Amino acid sequence: MPRHEPSGRQDAGEPPGAKVKMRLDAKGRWVAVHPPRQTTPETEAAERPPLGDDPRPAAFRNIPPFGGAG
Repeated sequence: MPRHEPSGRQDAGEPPGAKVKMRLDAKGRWVAVHPPRQTTPETEAAERPPLGDDPRPAAFRNIPPFGGAG
């Protein structure tokens, strides 16, 4: 199954604008100069409360339900 791997470029997949600023890097290659990114706040999920004991009898805890559920 493929996994998500973020691109190393800031504007991956988008066509460049009408005017692109370029500069030479340390190896002498031309690279595009990108404007600084705007950051967005991160949202963290709260911890879930602990689950209670399973109310089913011991003989039925590991058996799936009858019917099309599943």
